[in-house]
Amino acid sequence: MHIRNAFSFSAFLAAVLISAGTAAASSDPRGVWIDHTGRGAVEITDCGDGLCGKLVWLKDAENTQACGIQILGEVKPVKNGVWDKGWIYDPEQDAKYSVELKPLGEDKLQVMGYLGTKLLSETMVWTRAPENLERCSTEETSAAATPPAEQEPPSVAQEDGAKSPSADSSVASGQNDGNRTAEADKPSGKTEPQTTRRKTAGPRECTLNTPWVSLSFPCPN
Repeated sequence: MHIRNAFSFSAFLAAVLISAGTAAASSDPRGVWIDHTGRGAVEITDCGDGLCGKLVWLKDAENTQACGIQILGEVKPVKNGVWDKGWIYDPEQDAKYSVELKPLGEDKLQVMGYLGTKLLSETMVWTRAPENLERCSTEETSAAATPPAEQEPPSVAQEDGAKSPSADSSVASGQNDGNRTAEADKPSGKTEPQTTRRKTAGPRECTLNTPWVSLSFPCPN
């Protein structure tokens, strides 16, 4: 009789321990969860004295800008298997709401977003992601957001013997000045007649020289 009662108590205690362990495991919202739309996955981890969650997978691989965005924050345990007092961010509406997390077994997570009161709420169910889920990379996002460094334009090396534009302009200017000087020195087609006076013992004699004739005559007083 006593042996039977002892066996029954041991079996009952084992069942309680197993169920307690299962409940503890199923009440943990940590891990990677695919949201209700199937377009993204959020990893929930410890952040200080609460939980936070960031986007770690996107169905649209080209949407790298959303990778790493924090979706959950400051979520804390409030009662058996329920986490609350935090916030959830909706990227499509660009707005934050209060949030309650409640695991539904090991592979489901109930996410309730509400505005002030839970009478104004929306409930979603997320699914635990497979372990081999390929995560998006935040490094690509940082690289895409960083503008490339400006490059100096390549310098053009002048070949030996090549003349720079300034040198050519200087030479041309010098040639023009020389041409103007030479033209100024050239005799014009017409020359003014020159009158010279010769000193003699008698009356003074003047000479008028022109390109066509040379005349001598007494100089007027």
